[in-house]
Amino acid sequence: MRPTRARELAAAVLVAGVLAYLLLVWTYRTLPQLPRTGPLSVFVIAVLELQTASITRRRLAGRPGTKPIMPITVARLAVLAKASSLTAAVMAGGWAALLAYTTAHLNTYGTAGADLITAGLGLGSAVALAVAALLLERVCRVRR
Repeated sequence: MRPTRARELAAAVLVAGVLAYLLLVWTYRTLPQLPRTGPLSVFVIAVLELQTASITRRRLAGRPGTKPIMPITVARLAVLAKASSLTAAVMAGGWAALLAYTTAHLNTYGTAGADLITAGLGLGSAVALAVAALLLERVCRVRR
């Protein structure tokens, strides 16, 4: 498995952003107001991945008070991190599209102001998840 590349994530953000923006152009007026707590679950996952990276780093270093970690567990965590970073990139593209669309249509739709705040929170949560996932992936790398 190769490490995640920045251009792969950038391509996912771009493709998801363009597709989400086109979808918003056609359907935004029929959507209900987005729940403000929607991005919270993504942020919780980001915090959990950060904690997992910290624990894994200590276990791989053999710090006192930690159990050794099995290689298959590290491999599974690396796969989780890779999947999480790609998912976060797609989500960031979608939230960025919503942020751009609602910014452009603040005076057109009544729910655009509230959705703008939710989009900002969602984008922040997606970026936090991407950072946490990339850190976890880095911790799981095999040293040569």
